[in-house]
Amino acid sequence: MSLANRNSEYYIALECKDLQANAMAVDSTGTYVLLAGRRYLAIRNLDEQFELVHKFPRQSKYDVGAAEWNPTIYHKELCVISSNQRLEVLTWRNDELTQTHSLRAHTRVITDLNWHKFDPNLLASCSVDTFIHLWDIRDSKRPTLSLSAIAEASQVRWNRISPHLLATAHEGDIKIWDQRKGTAPVQYIAAHLAKIHGLDWSPASENQICSSSQDNTVKFFDISNPRRTDYSLTTNAPVWRARYTPFGEGLVTVVVPQLRRGENSLLLWNTSNRTTPIHTFVGHRDVVLDFEWRKQKSGDTDFQLITWSKDQTLLVWKIEPFLQKLCGYEADDSKDVDGTGTDIIETVKLPKRTSPKVQPLQQEFSLLNVLIPNLEVKKMDPVTRIMNVKASINNLTVNLQATFPNAYPCGVPPVFQITSGSNITDNIKTQLLQTLNHLAQQRVSKNRTCLESCLRQMVTTLEQLSVDVEKDRIYERPYIDPVNALGGYNDAYIPFPRTSGAKFCSVGTLVCFSRPLHTRRLSNKLETTTPRALSALENVFTKRSNDNMTVSAYYFQRQRSRAKHNFSKVSKAVVHIYDALGLFFVNRQLAEEYILDGDVGTICKHNAAAAAVVGRWDLVQAWTLAELVAGPQQADEEMSWSVHPFGNQLMQSLITHYATQSDIQMAAMLCCIFGKDQEMSIRKSSLKSLLSPGQLAPGKRWLKSGGSPYHTIPPADIIRDGWVLPMLRTTRSTSLDNLRMEELVQVVPQRSSSTALYEYYKLAYAETLYRWGLLYNRAEVIKYMCNPPEPHKGVEFLTDCKDCLKPAKNCLCNTCKKFSLNCMVCHLSVRGSANCCTICGHGGHTYCLKEWFSLKNYCLTGCGCHCLVDTAGMFNS
Repeated sequence: MSLANRNSEYYIALECKDLQANAMAVDSTGTYVLLAGRRYLAIRNLDEQFELVHKFPRQSKYDVGAAEWNPTIYHKELCVISSNQRLEVLTWRNDELTQTHSLRAHTRVITDLNWHKFDPNLLASCSVDTFIHLWDIRDSKRPTLSLSAIAEASQVRWNRISPHLLATAHEGDIKIWDQRKGTAPVQYIAAHLAKIHGLDWSPASENQICSSSQDNTVKFFDISNPRRTDYSLTTNAPVWRARYTPFGEGLVTVVVPQLRRGENSLLLWNTSNRTTPIHTFVGHRDVVLDFEWRKQKSGDTDFQLITWSKDQTLLVWKIEPFLQKLCGYEADDSKDVDGTGTDIIETVKLPKRTSPKVQPLQQEFSLLNVLIPNLEVKKMDPVTRIMNVKASINNLTVNLQATFPNAYPCGVPPVFQITSGSNITDNIKTQLLQTLNHLAQQRVSKNRTCLESCLRQMVTTLEQLSVDVEKDRIYERPYIDPVNALGGYNDAYIPFPRTSGAKFCSVGTLVCFSRPLHTRRLSNKLETTTPRALSALENVFTKRSNDNMTVSAYYFQRQRSRAKHNFSKVSKAVVHIYDALGLFFVNRQLAEEYILDGDVGTICKHNAAAAAVVGRWDLVQAWTLAELVAGPQQADEEMSWSVHPFGNQLMQSLITHYATQSDIQMAAMLCCIFGKDQEMSIRKSSLKSLLSPGQLAPGKRWLKSGGSPYHTIPPADIIRDGWVLPMLRTTRSTSLDNLRMEELVQVVPQRSSSTALYEYYKLAYAETLYRWGLLYNRAEVIKYMCNPPEPHKGVEFLTDCKDCLKPAKNCLCNTCKKFSLNCMVCHLSVRGSANCCTICGHGGHTYCLKEWFSLKNYCLTGCGCHCLVDTAGMFNS
């Protein structure tokens, strides 16, 4: 261990090879640094140059994922580390590090944690299990609030200015949450196309946040306008972390540790000039695992950056004034001397017996906003230094009296009392007073007034407590008949028929509905258990037939006050629509980027690149393997991929694997690309020879001779060799139930032909593309279906070939083999979409005609026909 190595820019604070620590944290005072790994926890005092490190062995088979000290002065001795699915809260006191709390609620590994910036007892954690838990260490048995994000959460960060906002990262997206507004995010930001590795809130603006990503960029967003990026900076490698400097407009970035490209440096940027970094910190011999800013000591002009590397060295970097100036910061002795980014105001310590001349209470009363919702000010007396208010939320009423000591607000908080006339329980009273006292103590510790903040917090807390009381009343255990105790207990919490449910609709959309929370049963005397069906209410209706009992009257209770006030308050159920696309393997972006035209090698290479963009590395590997299989075909066109030593069986295994995993997208793409040889033979022999009429169920002809390759819905099932292949429903369904491939693969016996299965994969994927509105991509997939075209049975329009004047059905004349139609606008041969006038017969490209008839209503050829008017008149007649 070495402590003496120094240079002009940094010095080595610690070098200890046996620590093997991968997480680092600096405490709120800038004195201690915590290094955490699987074998040891270590504490180093940065103020003592020659102090030895304190090492504490860990008895755990799991490594430490993240570590952080409590940022508040009240619990500066607390730190927390994450180990697999558990959080361990540790206390550093008297040179001893002891565990005081163990927080367990996550079911998968914890990816990040973050202390609240203002509340010393509040902690947030996120995990691969898609949940973000908010913990209060005073009640460590369970989280105080759990947020479900559906997708894996990789980062969680509390806002540095607003105490209620926090941000989480989910792959390439950012979600903003407000702990006061339930469990749904208040803002959603589609930030990157690759994974986000780091988040950091601005220390100067509560609405600005930056994200560092695998796509080599750092992007800055204003959460009040999340649809666009404020600005971004681009690096040469994926960015692991990007954090604001405590001075000026600086930002420090570091590359992803797993890359190991020899990039062991940190970059310092000026966010107002993002073309190139202004400084590079060079010193580590291996990748940087973490870095933090040290709290600036009083009187210091240099800021310090603490970095921990995989080379097991801890470096302390001095940020001298010239670097601060490059970030737009001018050092000022009277400002920001503590490194917190806030101005320091000189305060005067008052004697015990002195009047409040620094911040008169009368001035605070005069500036108070008395129009706070649900709050009524009863009395404000600056002479007796007493204030009385009344808060009324739903059915709760609180009369509060605040008494202000003479030394208020210089370190002395007011005294709060719940007076007579309040109708709250002792539990609510205790919670309310604890909240007010805590907030007041926080404010006055900084010599700030707290009256209006406490009053607003009282209303907010009372609102939340009233909601909790209502929920407890709604879900209170119902009366259970002792005669039928077991049945009543089992049926007590069964949802009422047809009043709640959930269903996957379209592609990746989950729709949930339920009864409103504030509704309740009319009377427990009518029915002690929830009826299992609507018909079960017949007995109840029979008993109360004189009262015109209905289902609505049974289930909802109308308040008498509605009739009294002559208005009706309708109970409305809320339908929640969730984006569940992250739960499935099908990907819209891949569907847009995938190609099917060209040689097999080019197709596989292009599709592998598309899969890499969305981070599907398993698909990249599969497409690369498919490209290798297709190699002989590139060398010799006569040699099919199926002749390859591993080609046929390997591709069948890949298709079966992805179908079993419900990745219908990949299974269908492989079927289209590598099923050409089999499809050609099937097209020659037709499916009539493959599935004889005797093998098809009566009235169930799906791949019948003459079926249209562009038909979107199969009319029936396939029955072959004694097994039934369930196809898509005869009417278009928006349910994702059709994507359950695993059961389908297990049903098919080994002796059966795989061709029908491959056709099903293509058709199911085509249906998915249709729901996404990707009609062109769907048409490409449909072209690879094996069923022959269905004969036309309706009205048919033919064109006379312009050369041989013979009737032609297609764009090529069957007689002279030339293009049969020229566009009357551009005079070029028509090969694609075309339209013709049913009166004069002239026509051409659809887009050409659309442009012409948007300006004119007569035929361009000069035949005198008013095509639009005359055609409409013909059909009207």
